Amino acid sequence: MKGVNHLKVFGIIVLIFMTLITVGYTMHNETLNPLPERVIKDGMSVVQTGYTGIVEGFKRFVTNVNDLFHTYEENKLLKQQLYNYESLNVYTNQLEEQLASLEETLETGLSLTSYDTINATTVMRNVDQWHDFMVINKGKKDGIETDMAVLSKEGFLIGKVITVNEVSSKVKLIKNQDFGSKVSALIDGKENSIGTVEGYDYMNDELVMTQVSKDVLVEPGDVVITSGLGGVYPRALLIGYVDRAEVSKDGLTQTLYLKGEKNYNNMDYVIVVKREAVVPNNG
Repeated sequence: MKGVNHLKVFGIIVLIFMTLITVGYTMHNETLNPLPERVIKDGMSVVQTGYTGIVEGFKRFVTNVNDLFHTYEENKLLKQQLYNYESLNVYTNQLEEQLASLEETLETGLSLTSYDTINATTVMRNVDQWHDFMVINKGKKDGIETDMAVLSKEGFLIGKVITVNEVSSKVKLIKNQDFGSKVSALIDGKENSIGTVEGYDYMNDELVMTQVSKDVLVEPGDVVITSGLGGVYPRALLIGYVDRAEVSKDGLTQTLYLKGEKNYNNMDYVIVVKREAVVPNNG
């Protein structure tokens, strides 16, 4: 048996040792990167992080702008819907008011069964003469004539026709200080109570009835109607209600102050009294 070659064994050990040292050094160098490489890698990381932040920020900005635009459009749509709702509500209210006016006019017309009447609509009122005149949409072709009595939709006497055209007529209101026509009137249900409505008290918003006998017991709330005398106004048209009475200076008559039609500012529908209806004689 040959003896062990110690030189070879030593060489193998040194080779193994050198291999281990080389591997360890290499692994250590991979763990600790050189400074230039670390600077490059760190710089790239910063750039990439900044780029990513910019991209994400831009995306969020675009998203926010898009959301804001949609919110604006939704608000615009909601406002339009709200406007449409309010317009519809106003239109509905107008229709309800017109319906109520027509119903009142119909009821008043039914209560005037002894007269022929014509329903009319106010088409014009002059602001400067608001309480003096109005123009209605009925004229000669509808049978309107001058001096016909005109009532409000509530049934109060408010004036008379003074001018007639083919399709329209001008009405002089009883509140006009220059009414130009006295209205023969009486207190409903009380004898010898005939007087004359011939003025208007603007301070108290009352019609003035004069020449009523002092012997007539007048009470607040008494109903004053047309007497039918004078040939202009038919009998029993409502003029107003007694508010107060004063004895005249001569002590022989009374002056009555009447509350008549209140709604002169919204005189949309009126009733023209054509004539006293003819009642057939069946006897």
